[in-house]
Amino acid sequence: MSENSLKKIGVKFAESKQSRSQEAVKNLIEAAERIVESGDSSNLNARQLSKVSGYSLGSLVQRLGKVENVFLHTIAYGREKHIKACCTQAETFDVNKTATEFAEYMVSLSIDTINNIVGPSIVRYYESRALGRVSTLADIHAYTDEIIPTIIKVSTSNKTGTFREFSLYEAKYVARAIFLFIERPFAENDPLAGSDDHRRMASRQVASLLSVDK
Repeated sequence: MSENSLKKIGVKFAESKQSRSQEAVKNLIEAAERIVESGDSSNLNARQLSKVSGYSLGSLVQRLGKVENVFLHTIAYGREKHIKACCTQAETFDVNKTATEFAEYMVSLSIDTINNIVGPSIVRYYESRALGRVSTLADIHAYTDEIIPTIIKVSTSNKTGTFREFSLYEAKYVARAIFLFIERPFAENDPLAGSDDHRRMASRQVASLLSVDK
C-alpha cells in the first residue's frame, strides 16, 4: 500500500547496483525513522538528517534526490505500520458489543496512536508536502484502504445486529470518512484536535457510518 502511494507522489531514490550505495540509502532511512519518531516536524530537514546519519549535505542530495523523499517514505511506511496495528486490535473487538461501542473504541485507539506515536505535526508535514506532488487527492488518501478488510470483518462477525452490511465499494468510502473525522482536525491544526470534544464528535459520526439505519 505505501509503496504504491509513494510512487504516485514521486518518491524515489537514486538507483544503484552498488552495495555501498544501497547500504547508504538504508542508513539514511534508519536515520529518518529516528528523526520522525521525535514527533516534531521542525526536525525534518537536511541538516538534521546529516547530523543524525553522519552523511554530508551533498551526499544526501546525491543519494535521495530531494531530501524530503526520505521523510515522506518513512512517514508513509510508519503510518501503514500503525494503521495495521490498530486494525489488528480492532479485529479482536468483542462481537457482542454494538457498532456505537466499536466506534468509540476505534476513535480512541486511532487518536491515541496519532498523539503518542505518529505526532500531529508529522501528519501535517506529510499532507502539506504530498499535496504539491499529486494531481488528485485520491493519491494521498489511498492509505485509508488499509482498514477496509477490518470494517468488513468486524461488521460481518458482529452478533448484535447493529452493524450495517458493506460492499467493498461502500467500505472504501466509509474508510475515507472515518479518517476524515479522526485525522482532519490534526491535519488542519485545530486546537480541539485530540480533545474530548473531538473524540465525542468523531465517535458519533463513525457510529452513524457503521450502524444500521434507524
